[in-house]
Amino acid sequence: MLEYERRDFAKLLKKGALEGRRWMRATDSEAVRIYDRNLEAAPVTVELYGSWAKIVDYAPGGMSEDERTQITDIVCRNVYIERSHIVYQLRKKREGLEQHSLVSPEKAEFTVKEHGLSFIVDLVSHIDTYLFLDHALTREYVRSISADLNVLNLFSYTGSFSVYAAAGGARSVTSVDMSNTYCEIARRNLCANGFRDESRYPVIAGDALPFIEKEVEKGAQYDIVIFDPPSFSNSHKMDKPFDVKKDYLAWIAKLSRIMSDHALLIFSSNSSTFALDKNSLKHSFKIIEISSQTAPQGFSKSKGGISRVWLMEKLSVFNDKASKRKKERIVKPVTDQDFESLVSSIESYDSEKDEKTAPSQRKGSRPGYNDRARRDERPRERRYSDRRDYSDRRDYSDRRDYSDRRDYSDRRDYSDRRDYSDRRDYSDRRDYSDRRDYSDRRDYSDRRDYSDRRDYSDRRDYSDRRDYSDRRESAGRQERSDRNRSYSGERRSGFRPRSGRDEGPSSRAQSHAYSRSRRERKPVRPYGYDTIRTSRNRNDSSDDEE
Repeated sequence: MLEYERRDFAKLLKKGALEGRRWMRATDSEAVRIYDRNLEAAPVTVELYGSWAKIVDYAPGGMSEDERTQITDIVCRNVYIERSHIVYQLRKKREGLEQHSLVSPEKAEFTVKEHGLSFIVDLVSHIDTYLFLDHALTREYVRSISADLNVLNLFSYTGSFSVYAAAGGARSVTSVDMSNTYCEIARRNLCANGFRDESRYPVIAGDALPFIEKEVEKGAQYDIVIFDPPSFSNSHKMDKPFDVKKDYLAWIAKLSRIMSDHALLIFSSNSSTFALDKNSLKHSFKIIEISSQTAPQGFSKSKGGISRVWLMEKLSVFNDKASKRKKERIVKPVTDQDFESLVSSIESYDSEKDEKTAPSQRKGSRPGYNDRARRDERPRERRYSDRRDYSDRRDYSDRRDYSDRRDYSDRRDYSDRRDYSDRRDYSDRRDYSDRRDYSDRRDYSDRRDYSDRRDYSDRRDYSDRRDYSDRRESAGRQERSDRNRSYSGERRSGFRPRSGRDEGPSSRAQSHAYSRSRRERKPVRPYGYDTIRTSRNRNDSSDDEE
């Protein structure tokens, strides 16, 4: 790892440890994940279990020995865990039907708390630690809804869901798992939390499919079924391998036979490629996904390590007799009296229709508009007689009368506000009208008018001239100053010097060039300049020798 990668890993680790310890303090827990492969340079997970830390390496082929040492050192210094209490393991990627095997024959079991309940963990023997931290909030939800209900926990692993259900006051909790080792740890977890009654909290070691068939034969009914299977399993105790993506619909159909009406199925899968087919289940279950509400602390959503959770409520099913009775159409028999009244009503309707309809408007004939007599004899019909009759509209005359609304005439009267008319009268201030009269001052209006003075604003600014005050005192300095003084006098008076002398500029352009050349004059040579020997240039072709 590079230096900046080590610094970034340390920052993320320290931040995750701070947030994780706050969560543990608020929930009375001792197990949490604080880092989940957030950096590409550090593809590891770091989890805290009390005073221990476990690092799992997810890099293909594993990280180098130097990188392992650096990561362990950073975890030790930033999470404040003793180096002897840090466990580093490599998680190999499974290929084909391969399963995770035993990592070490040694065991390091101890107890940690989660939401106030005790669980046994082992950080050395397996990759898994007997407690899946991604279901912490899902287990707490099970405890909140298990009061006086019969709970079935399939693929129970070490019975963590069973402990939460028993702590929630469930009437009975049945745990089923194929591994004898995990079933023994489940019994120990139940006993550690005070649930020792095996008749009420049985733990069954065996295949879940034969257990379901036996429960169907017995007519057992469960109110909550927890179905959290592995993504894939090819145990030798099973008749055929289990793949959750292929077999989950058949399993849910079998579980529905031992579920009571409106029973709840909690289905979970940690496969990143799993997709639930809701169309196949919507006729039997009401499905709600609660993955976002049960997202665990410290897990990264982008890495796909979070389990998805669905709540499936079984819908009520009517028996055959009830469904047939519901579908039957009840027809009332018609008597002779009813038939006669029906015929008379039809005849009266036809007669009224004939009276209203004019002969000229019947089918096959047109009104004779050209025959004035027939047009006058034809009964005058209403032009808009087929319009909708709105006479039966709702009468709004009984609407609420708002005349008794609140009268705001008794609002606060501000007429008695403070009267500021008695404020201090400043009219008696000091009268400054007797101040000294300066009108007899001297009149300077007859002063000399200097407005016609020559304008020197366009004079050249010589403020940036070089200061030669630090020049070396020499015999010729006075002569140069005299000569410059004479030139300046001549220039101001417009006098043109005689020929043969060192004449000054004759025009403004020449004057500018002349003064510029004087400003660009080389500086005075320093003291001892004549004793300095000139270095020779290698390109100099002269062969003079001293």
